Amino acid sequence: MLISALIAMVKLYILIKQDKSELSMKSAAVIPSYNVGKTIGDVVSRTSQFVDQIFVVDDGSTDKTASIAQRSGAEVISLELNTGKANATRMGIKECRGFGVVVLLDGDLQHCPEEIPALISAVQSGAHLCIGSRFLNGGVNMPIKNRISNWMASRIISTITGQTVTDPQSGFRALDGAVAQELELAAERYAIEHIMILEAAKKSFIINEVPISCIYGDEESNIHVLSDSYRVMRDIIRFVLR
Repeated sequence: MLISALIAMVKLYILIKQDKSELSMKSAAVIPSYNVGKTIGDVVSRTSQFVDQIFVVDDGSTDKTASIAQRSGAEVISLELNTGKANATRMGIKECRGFGVVVLLDGDLQHCPEEIPALISAVQSGAHLCIGSRFLNGGVNMPIKNRISNWMASRIISTITGQTVTDPQSGFRALDGAVAQELELAAERYAIEHIMILEAAKKSFIINEVPISCIYGDEESNIHVLSDSYRVMRDIIRFVLR
């Protein structure tokens, strides 16, 4: 009787260990979303071809973002109020515990899901954070104000980290799953992209970039240039002075 119980316990332990091992080899995508009902279905459908699980964090949308994302196969985390991209991203990352790779992308089709494998491959090859850089492909379709803003951010982030980061504002990136859970990501709104790089560098994680497409359509941007630029600089200064 005792032997049978011990055998059963060993088998259960092996099954649990196998499940954890299999999960650690899998990838998840986090898509922070706000009023992207027109595009989220396409994003989820195309992303599902390259990852094992998709988490859409609906950040207080007033359209049908949540229901469309759910119908398209994503697990939806709905926030009652619009809290900003940083908070939505953090909440999504928390849901990815155990996954080997966590991919981050936007829900407005500015990122091409078909380029996800390049990001995942970089992480599987040893990078802890891989950023999709639009500038490694020339960034030719980027509006001038975005190019100027990104150039300034690149100079600041590269100087602080001691390594060249060509596209610190890119929200299309992948993280090692364990590393993703270690990052505090103390930032607001769009400053999270910059703080993620700074925190990863401070913790001596390996950061690299791969080229991605630069896609700009007719969609209305949720970025407020002056206020968001202020928040980015404020959060960078806070991080450096900590």
